[in-house]
Amino acid sequence: MPTTDDVKTWYNRHYAATGLQSMRPAAAYPVFLDLLDVHPGTRLLDVSCGSGFLLEAARARGVEAVGVDLSDRAVRVAKHVAPAARLAVGAGEQLAFQGGTFDYVTCLGSLEHFLDMGQGVREMLRVAKPAARFCIMVPNEDFIGWKLLGHHGTAQQDINEHLLPLAAWRRFFAEQGLEILRVTPDRWHAVRWRKATGGGATRFVSGPLLEAAWRLLPLAWQYQFVFLLRRRNTPPTAP
Repeated sequence: MPTTDDVKTWYNRHYAATGLQSMRPAAAYPVFLDLLDVHPGTRLLDVSCGSGFLLEAARARGVEAVGVDLSDRAVRVAKHVAPAARLAVGAGEQLAFQGGTFDYVTCLGSLEHFLDMGQGVREMLRVAKPAARFCIMVPNEDFIGWKLLGHHGTAQQDINEHLLPLAAWRRFFAEQGLEILRVTPDRWHAVRWRKATGGGATRFVSGPLLEAAWRLLPLAWQYQFVFLLRRRNTPPTAP
C-alpha cells in the first residue's frame, strides 16, 4: 500500500516529465462548469486541480476559483495557467479550508487515486455549503475499450488506482451521503478524435466515425463517468 509521500512523489515526477502535455487542453473543461450550471459571484473548489485549466475557466465566468493538489509541481503549473486562482498544496483527504465554504466542488479523474476515497468525499462535503453541487469524474472498471485492447487501467494506473463499475460507483456515492442528480459519460476522447489535426484527408471520415461509435456506447461501457451530485436531502435550489 503506497503512502501519501509515495503518491506525491509519483505525481511530482509525472508533472516534471510531462507538464501540460499529459493534460487535456483548456477546451475540455468548460463542459464541467456547464453541468454544474455555475453562476458568477460563487466559489468553486477543484480538488486535485492538476493543470489549473478548470480554475481558469471558472474565473472567466466570474467564479472565485480555489484549487488544491497533492503535487507541488502541479500547483506550480496551475499558477501559470490560472494566476488569479487561489492555490494550495495538500491531500484531498485533509482539506485545509473551513467548513461550509464552497458553492461547487469538483474532482476530475483523481478520486480513484486517493488512499482513502471515502475520507476524500467526506472532506468535500465538509467544506461545501449545504446546497452545494459536486462534479466528480471517475473511471469505469467495465470500459469496453480495455476489454478489447487487453489491458486495464488509466494512464495513471501505476499509482494506487481504484476502478469500479457504474453500479458500484453509484453505491459508493450514496454511502457517503450524496444524492446523484445525473451521470453522463466522459465524451472528451470522442471529441478529441473529431478535432484531431493529423492523419491527412482520411481524418475527415475516420474522426467523425470514431466519435459516433464512442457516443453509441451504453453508459455502463463508457471510459469514465461524470457524476453531478448534491448532499442528500438538500432542497432543490441552485447554490
